[in-house]
Amino acid sequence: MIPERYITEWSEQAPWVVNKFIEQDLIVCRALVSIYSDTFLAEHLAFRGGTALGKLYLKPQPRYSEDIDLVQVKAEPIKETIDHLRDALAWLGEPVVKQKKHNNTLVFKVQPTDMDAGEIHLKVEINCKEHFSVYPMVRVPFAVNSSWFKGACEVLTYELAELTGTKLRAVYQRRKGRDLFDLWKILSMHLELDKGKVMESYERYLGFTASHLPTYKEFLLNMDGKLQDEEFLTDTEMILGPQVEYDPQVAWEKVKAELVERLNPVV
Repeated sequence: MIPERYITEWSEQAPWVVNKFIEQDLIVCRALVSIYSDTFLAEHLAFRGGTALGKLYLKPQPRYSEDIDLVQVKAEPIKETIDHLRDALAWLGEPVVKQKKHNNTLVFKVQPTDMDAGEIHLKVEINCKEHFSVYPMVRVPFAVNSSWFKGACEVLTYELAELTGTKLRAVYQRRKGRDLFDLWKILSMHLELDKGKVMESYERYLGFTASHLPTYKEFLLNMDGKLQDEEFLTDTEMILGPQVEYDPQVAWEKVKAELVERLNPVV
């Protein structure tokens, strides 16, 4: 989709291991500008997840992230939002729309410049259940400066402590090593982070989706199992930047000491 010379140029900002990742990264960036340049979408959708962390808070972006995770700000019919997304992202072609009760996903399929690399699938996923924020939402400036595309916008998102709280929930609920990596990177890069706000956000979000909040011991047992799981440990192998050194066990010790220990009733 994107001429190779522009992919090579973008690799200076997104030095991922394969050209397909670099191309998708640039597509994601343009898509964000397209979405948040639409006045309707800019009020009705909030950006969160690993891509939000990398594009808005962790610079230089430490890992590749391929999807756009959004949250419907207010409980309302989703059709108008999907129509606006189709229009804003018309340059990607017609998406496949997958609709569920609490989740709507648009999947755009694009042929990469490297024809042997397999289709690029850009997934734009909308959470239609969590119509709340623990702290006031914020708008963060975002810009793309490429010879292929230039643009800027303000992205509606959550403050870093709240995004970190949702990541801590993800570490507990999912089996994705990248969630642990993200938490470790946040704690390493943002020493000023309000840990109390992180834990309050974690408890609010996990309490919203789980039948009970795990105890300190349950959290440790959960992570003990994951840190022996090969799939969890190797999840980040292909997606880290070239200068990033990462040890999941070291990462867990930091996350445990700075966040999870706050669940310990003895402390």
